[in-house]
Amino acid sequence: MQLRRASGLVAALALLLSAGTALASNALESPDNGVQATGRGGAWFVRADDPLAAYYNPAAMAFQASGVHLGASLMFESRCFTRQGPGATAVSPGGSILGPGAVAAAGDKSIPPPAATCATGSGLFPNPNLAGVFRVSDRLAIGLAVVGPHTDGDNNWPESLPYTNKFGFSQVKDAAGNMVPLTQPAPNRYMLVSSNALLLFPTISVAYAPTDSLSFGVGFTWGIATASFTNFAEAVRTDDKKTPDNFTNDIRAKLEAKDLFVPGIVASALWMPSKNLDLSAWFKWQDSFKTDTADVTFDANYWTANGLKQTDASKVNTTVATDKASLKLNLPMEAKIGLRYHQARENSNRPGWATKTPGRRTRDPLSEELFDIELDFTWANDSSIDQLYLQFQPGVKVDLGGGVFASVPVNANIPHYFKDVVGVRLGGDVNVVPNRFAVRAGGFFETKGQNDNFLGLDFNNAQKYGLGLGGTLRLGPVDLSASFQHTFFGTLDNGGNGAVHALSGDKSSCAVLVNDGATCNRSTQTINGGVLKQSLNEVGLGGTVRF
Repeated sequence: MQLRRASGLVAALALLLSAGTALASNALESPDNGVQATGRGGAWFVRADDPLAAYYNPAAMAFQASGVHLGASLMFESRCFTRQGPGATAVSPGGSILGPGAVAAAGDKSIPPPAATCATGSGLFPNPNLAGVFRVSDRLAIGLAVVGPHTDGDNNWPESLPYTNKFGFSQVKDAAGNMVPLTQPAPNRYMLVSSNALLLFPTISVAYAPTDSLSFGVGFTWGIATASFTNFAEAVRTDDKKTPDNFTNDIRAKLEAKDLFVPGIVASALWMPSKNLDLSAWFKWQDSFKTDTADVTFDANYWTANGLKQTDASKVNTTVATDKASLKLNLPMEAKIGLRYHQARENSNRPGWATKTPGRRTRDPLSEELFDIELDFTWANDSSIDQLYLQFQPGVKVDLGGGVFASVPVNANIPHYFKDVVGVRLGGDVNVVPNRFAVRAGGFFETKGQNDNFLGLDFNNAQKYGLGLGGTLRLGPVDLSASFQHTFFGTLDNGGNGAVHALSGDKSSCAVLVNDGATCNRSTQTINGGVLKQSLNEVGLGGTVRF
């Protein structure tokens, strides 16, 4: 039994690494970074009038003044999951409580009703962005931008939940004889406990305008990613319908991975065929996130017999596997195409930085226009994320205590099977006071990019739409901007019929991934059956200085 238990330790890794899909910037973002973009519901890339264009539309740099931008989006996220099983009347934290897939006896009042468990992020996550543009000549500009995915970087779920047993007790004595709250392992623990990731896209770009109405731009992106994930898994396949989530078999695992070179390119074109119309297109390609040197820490015997966290460190068996895992996650391509209509203002009072070089075209919508409206269409190749590819070196041994060691399976791929996502964005500005103050608003819609049966807690690729508003105040060469955006996520609900299984120790290895609990070191029950709900509020603050 102990040998079987050890190979099940991989379940923790495989499922915690599903959180790594958050590295896919398109499936994660809602929709783009930048305080002006969020104020316009994402409909900004054709306008692209601040240095963030170095990433989001490098061609637009050819018509900007030299300048520097610093901004941040303050993210407030709500994400809750209610785990269910086919025919289940209750959600189980595990142990002696009926779990997903189990059916309570008629009239059994000791089973608690289904309840949602919710993630707790950093509370206030500042998602910063920094960019600069230097106008080399009338036709040439270079830029540098450092941006990240437009999302919260922390995603923390409870390990345990408060529990009142059928006798009405909510406290229990610990090993020292003190009364402590009675808890049970949380039902989300097999999917995700915590994820903390840092992903940056430093991008250096160049733009050239062969005419005053046409420009092209390209940028090289050097992606940098570090991540730490924690998760639990079944160690032994449990066929007992009364206790499908038996916490006595649980293993806690923490993975730390990094890829300090994820190359990519961004490219765009901007055409202004008339004084009122701009057209633009943008494309991004990014290499896969991959590493052959991931580190894993396994903790066996993490829970006590009554489901409390083990406080005696000497009773927890820990194994550290350094540089023993490799993983690969495909990062989807993205493309946008858009058009912008803008009504010119007669006798505009352009700022000095826009006119200091006679004959040089420098766009400044705040002083030149009465208003503008932009319509964008987007595409993300999310179907490239079919699986998370996770492999272990042959012969990795896990210490189970008592001098017993066992091998970890080599193959631990996790299914995602995302679908391509298309979207539409509509937004615009009204310049209330020329060259001084503007207000903006907009919204976006994106199609659903995943099957409910493969829902996960890493990120939410459901249908989503959002509404944003904001404004800009100009003080000399400095533009100060603020925005607010709310994103609505569609509910993912598979009725308890999830399709993701934990790994088990019943087989020593598996050559290919099969979504079948009876094969490939998979558990009997699925662990992602249930309902996922999410919403996101954010406040954007930023400033741009031009010279």
